[in-house]
Amino acid sequence: MAVGSYIQAVSGFAIALIIMGGATSLSLAPVPLTANVVTFVALANIAVALYKLHGHVDRKITLFASIGLLVFTGPGRVLLAHLTQQAVALLELLLGIFILVSGAALMAHSHPLPRKSRPYTYLLAGGLGGLLSGLFGVGGPPLVVHLYRQPLAFATLRTTLLATLAMMCVVRIGLETYNGNITEEVVELSLLSLPAAVVGALFARRYPPPISDGAMRRLAFGLLALLGLSLITSRL
Repeated sequence: MAVGSYIQAVSGFAIALIIMGGATSLSLAPVPLTANVVTFVALANIAVALYKLHGHVDRKITLFASIGLLVFTGPGRVLLAHLTQQAVALLELLLGIFILVSGAALMAHSHPLPRKSRPYTYLLAGGLGGLLSGLFGVGGPPLVVHLYRQPLAFATLRTTLLATLAMMCVVRIGLETYNGNITEEVVELSLLSLPAAVVGALFARRYPPPISDGAMRRLAFGLLALLGLSLITSRL
């Protein structure tokens, strides 16, 4: 939890990748339970990471991306209910391949775009993120790919991504509560995990890694490729 919180506070994402990967490999808890705990922990991590730094958030980007998330997360859940297990597995495998290839390609060409993209593109990225969040609980990659390509100061990029992912967490918690999946065990484990999440975020604010913005972008794309690889191996 502490390692995942540190990396998310530094990069703006990846807490689910670290915690889900660790919990799964060590057989600490079932995946659905861990996913719901991670959602609560991520929200706490974001609150600490954005404390006194919310002025860096690009509110326009956050607004458009959040609208996309709100509109398309529900349809993603509906689509999931109508797909067979084989179809979901195939889609998740294809998603993993796409994320892996995207992360690897962006690592090789990590320079940002010459100018900011148009507002509707953030709406589309948020919508795709919401759809993937509803289907697989993995909604961050489209936002990471799009935002990390923008010619923004890294502080703006990171805090804007965190603010948007906070909205994703709120939507997911609402849907999981409606479906009766926020159990007493989820709440208990979340509360036990919060201190580690807070410490990780505070440590990241005080001791950020001493690397350039360009290196941080490559690191983020490497984490993205690792997420894609984890999706692929989980379905093979």
